[in-house]
Amino acid sequence: MQQQKSKQVYNKIIQAGREILNKKDYHETIVEEIAQLAGVAKGTIFFYFQSKENLFREILLSLVDDVLSLIDKILQLNENPLVKLRKLYDEYIEFSIQNMHLFMTIRKEILSMDPKIEEVRQRLELVAKKLLPLIEEMFEKGLLKRIDHKMELMEIIPSMILIYISGVSSVIFFYRDKIDKIKEIYWNILLHGILNEDVSIEMLLFNEQSK
Repeated sequence: MQQQKSKQVYNKIIQAGREILNKKDYHETIVEEIAQLAGVAKGTIFFYFQSKENLFREILLSLVDDVLSLIDKILQLNENPLVKLRKLYDEYIEFSIQNMHLFMTIRKEILSMDPKIEEVRQRLELVAKKLLPLIEEMFEKGLLKRIDHKMELMEIIPSMILIYISGVSSVIFFYRDKIDKIKEIYWNILLHGILNEDVSIEMLLFNEQSK
């Protein structure tokens, strides 16, 4: 019972921290703000996280874990790989928009090479690796172009897709009134860029007829 209560307090603090850090930078945030929003004493935060740096790291790790869960959910769907890719595209963009400032914070901290972010950087590497089964399935079904037969692209393409989706999210952030149009434009660019268009179009048509 005590362990469950402790977990609830921990989650409340993390959620409060995410909400605040999604609006302002880490260096502008004070622990008292997070404690107030979480409904706990400042000392309680230091009991769970020891320092502001540890709390910051755990908040960012929780964001990455949510991304990993999102990918797991989509990969488990009983759909063809192109449909899964589209679901990943749509849901990742939506999640990125909702957490835009946090994602920007991660990028900035990673570029700064701050030691406190190293664990977050390592966890981010798992995101691309999670997509490998989907990429392998797409290769097997002829959905992906083989740009260079001498080069193994399996480990590169997941990162390319994630960087691309992140870029789309950034553009949409500034044009919220044109979200649907921008998503479709960039999706078509993605289809023309790395996917085998003939196979992709055939699979999409088949999927529409099956509904």
